[in-house]
Amino acid sequence: MARQRHNAKHQKPSVKHERVERREHKLELKARKHAESEASHVQRAEELDTQHSEYVPSLSVLFRFLALVRVSGALLSPIQDCDEVYNYWEPLHFLQFGAGKQTWEYSPQYSLRSYAYLHIYDVLIRSMHLVIGFRTKTQVFYALRVCLALMSALCEAVFVRSVAQHVDRRMANYVWLGVFGMAGMFHAAHAVLPTSFAMCLCMLGSAAAMVPPVSDVKRHMRNRAVPAIGAFALAVCAGWPYAGLVAVPFVLEEMLVKGSGASTRNWRAQRLAMLVVVGVGATVIALGAMAVVDSWYYGRPVVAAWNQVAYNVLGQHNGSSTLYGTEPWYFYLKNGLLNANIVMILAFCALPMWILYYVALKQTSRTTASVAGERAMRQLLDGHFLLLFRLLPFYLVLVVFSLQAHKEERFLSIVYPHLSFCASAALSMASPLRAWTCAQLGRRSRGGQSRAGFLVLAGAACVGMLRMTALVKYYGAPVRAFMELPTSNITGLLPLGPSIKGLRTEQPLHKDLDRVVCMGGAWYWFPSSYWLPRGYHLQFVRELGGVDGHLPGDFVPAKASGSVQKSTSVERPDFNARNEWEPSHAIELSQCDYAVDIEYPMREEPGLAHSSEWQQVGMCHDVLDPANTSVLARMVYVPHVLAWMAGQRQEWGQMCVYERRNPIA
Repeated sequence: MARQRHNAKHQKPSVKHERVERREHKLELKARKHAESEASHVQRAEELDTQHSEYVPSLSVLFRFLALVRVSGALLSPIQDCDEVYNYWEPLHFLQFGAGKQTWEYSPQYSLRSYAYLHIYDVLIRSMHLVIGFRTKTQVFYALRVCLALMSALCEAVFVRSVAQHVDRRMANYVWLGVFGMAGMFHAAHAVLPTSFAMCLCMLGSAAAMVPPVSDVKRHMRNRAVPAIGAFALAVCAGWPYAGLVAVPFVLEEMLVKGSGASTRNWRAQRLAMLVVVGVGATVIALGAMAVVDSWYYGRPVVAAWNQVAYNVLGQHNGSSTLYGTEPWYFYLKNGLLNANIVMILAFCALPMWILYYVALKQTSRTTASVAGERAMRQLLDGHFLLLFRLLPFYLVLVVFSLQAHKEERFLSIVYPHLSFCASAALSMASPLRAWTCAQLGRRSRGGQSRAGFLVLAGAACVGMLRMTALVKYYGAPVRAFMELPTSNITGLLPLGPSIKGLRTEQPLHKDLDRVVCMGGAWYWFPSSYWLPRGYHLQFVRELGGVDGHLPGDFVPAKASGSVQKSTSVERPDFNARNEWEPSHAIELSQCDYAVDIEYPMREEPGLAHSSEWQQVGMCHDVLDPANTSVLARMVYVPHVLAWMAGQRQEWGQMCVYERRNPIA
């Protein structure tokens, strides 16, 4: 009996020890279960959201859907920037018809602009003329715009499909809805601007860069590196040199991320060699082709892309981009809110949310014990790390351009699609972050929030539509006003080369008709010479006010010099790179046959409405007076009645065409 009591006494500590071990084991299991629950919350939130938006339209459907709004913009949207008119539409008009306005950038002693870039559009127009047979210059204008709109829609569709295939299907649906209702894309997609050209190529380059890197060099080059490098190189050399910023995150990813597949020795050295060889090769081919064409037009060796950088960045010719205006650092923030509204706000949230999501994933991965959970978290972390390189182009361009003194609205257009991508990333990360937060607080998450994301972007699209309508209604007067000019009686096909529409003899563009249309303070409203009837040309006058700085001159007419090349290669003393007034680029009002002017009742400015020497031709057309209109009423379309009821002031001016009562003999 004593021995039994002795054994029981010595067994009690072991029993207590076993109870403690069992309790610790239960706590450990509970902790593991909690950790795996957190991981499953994050993963399940992503899976549920993806399931709700599994369907992504095909490339064909996306193209047709986006083409609706792009072609509508091409047909309705007014030209937003006078630089597009005088630096691109006018030289293109000269290449096609032998007459047009010339800016100092096209003078051979400066040669900042590329004729090779314009030749892309010239060849496109002449090819269409072969089939269509253009009879009016406005047909040429709209045909080119529609072609550019369709090209942009195709590039956007390719970009969206790449997001769906290589990033996330839900994000892809967010991206196309974001660009569909973005007012910035409405007027940038069809613009004859290097920034718009570069935007399309950057979309193609970024679409290729969405493909995850792999260690297999041949497969990596074929599926990802070569298409991306080629598109980015063409965007820089043939489009806009500063578009190279969009490619910087791609280069960083190439050097930092090995990718999946079997381990390969010296993969960084191979990637670097590939980047150098393919990048230099693509640049030499593109830049060489551009230089050959430009050198022929300018009559001397020229690399226009380098000249542009040398002037704007290095101060060549004692010039600087700041001569043409400076803006505060927050200019692109305001402009982004105007052109992208809610999408811009969401895009700003993407990077902070990426950081929070990364912290959540790292914290969850440390407490995940099961093999399946660790594998899932590793996949989430790898995919999340790659997402960073897809977000960076927008932020990099925004920061670098905001640090420059000279800013223009069109500069940011190269990353409009990336802006929508960042917004879609923010919406996609919102649901997993919410699920993780609920798990930390011990609350139950209700799953995906994709429906809310679609509602947010639908609201942004509605606001964007109001902005698009405002652009058309408030600032569409110039096109309608120039249609009031009397048309000439010159008929037949335009002199753009052969056409299968008929073998009729083409009529000379100007013939013996020579009419001068003058503009003063409204010179920047000129919609291009494509809206002037045959035999009419534009001149500037100071009597109507608001004319200063270095206004464009005239190309030497091709019929006077003997050829287009002789006109483009002649150096003239009437151009300068310092934005100084040149008297020879303006004439006296008495030399004008017609005049186009805007009169604002709320401003005291000289006008022709009450002049006895001039009479109105046709109808006048309303144009918004932004200086005397409330902020909201000029940002988005507000009908007159609603504006009055809401206390939003709207003031209007009249753009009219005037004809001299006693025509010049």
